Amino acid sequence: MDQSSFHNVLVTGGTGFVGSHLVERLIKEGHSVTCLVRDPAQLKWLAGLPVNIVQGDCSRPDTLEAAVTNISQVFHVAGLTKARHIADYYTVNHLGTRNILEACTRYNPGLRKFILVSSLAAAGPSPNGRLLTDRDAPRPITDYGRSKLLAEEETVACKDRFPVVMVRPSAVYGPRDKDMFELFRWAVRGLTLEVAGGERFINPCYVMDLVQALYLAATKDTASGSIYFIAEDKPYSWSEFREALLSAGNVKARNLKVPLAVAYLIGLLSELGGMVTGKPALTNRQKIREAVQKYWLCDLTKTQRELGFRHAYPLQKGLELTWHWYREQGWL
Repeated sequence: MDQSSFHNVLVTGGTGFVGSHLVERLIKEGHSVTCLVRDPAQLKWLAGLPVNIVQGDCSRPDTLEAAVTNISQVFHVAGLTKARHIADYYTVNHLGTRNILEACTRYNPGLRKFILVSSLAAAGPSPNGRLLTDRDAPRPITDYGRSKLLAEEETVACKDRFPVVMVRPSAVYGPRDKDMFELFRWAVRGLTLEVAGGERFINPCYVMDLVQALYLAATKDTASGSIYFIAEDKPYSWSEFREALLSAGNVKARNLKVPLAVAYLIGLLSELGGMVTGKPALTNRQKIREAVQKYWLCDLTKTQRELGFRHAYPLQKGLELTWHWYREQGWL
């Protein structure tokens, strides 16, 4: 597919971690970018960029017409990774996706492609360490994962209206991220935490690798309804990840193994704290449930074959860049 076929692009979630990096890449490639933004006074990373801002919210269907009209491709990045109330995951991740798809159907039936940023959480953990493929039946274990799977189902339901693609990134990290940032913050304080119960394994994903995969998904001819896992094509144990984290940041920290019951208690206390502060808890019992799974691994064969994707940022390099950014911005 020629790049000019998606000159006018809509990005939802453009003020966030992944979305802002994607917007910068699209601008660099010469595309005209529109961003759906809830509050134009809070542009965050979009401030100063040559983008068209449309005020709206995926959870409010009446605000979406202006955003999707005359758009050639949509990158639906907006979503919640943490929430104060469980229902919020479904309102934003599931129903928000349905709303933007219905708006495209109604106001832009000639859409060239709709790309959904889903999550490995929609597929669930890997059984017995086997790499997950898109042929495996999804088995999400949290409301976040279930809400993302429902978003995928809404997207697949539209595959005969216009081309749709879904990407499932694994644990995404990098500059501007506030979730995995906690690992860096605790490491600087001289401590890393691990839930007891043996080694656990993940395929990490540096944010710029995800952006590259999204760009490839937009430019390549793909079968409507395709699902692609996105990650570094190498599994890491927690010990290996921890060693790379400390080495990249040139810090020393002791590793504290927390019993499972204590980890869940920490998650509960964090949730209660969130109720007091009015902010969603970064650590909660569902996040602990994800953290204690032994394997979060995915097969990248299809992604490599059909998109031509190859990760460019191995863990050590990605962590070094992330440490540098956090320090440069005064986060650490």
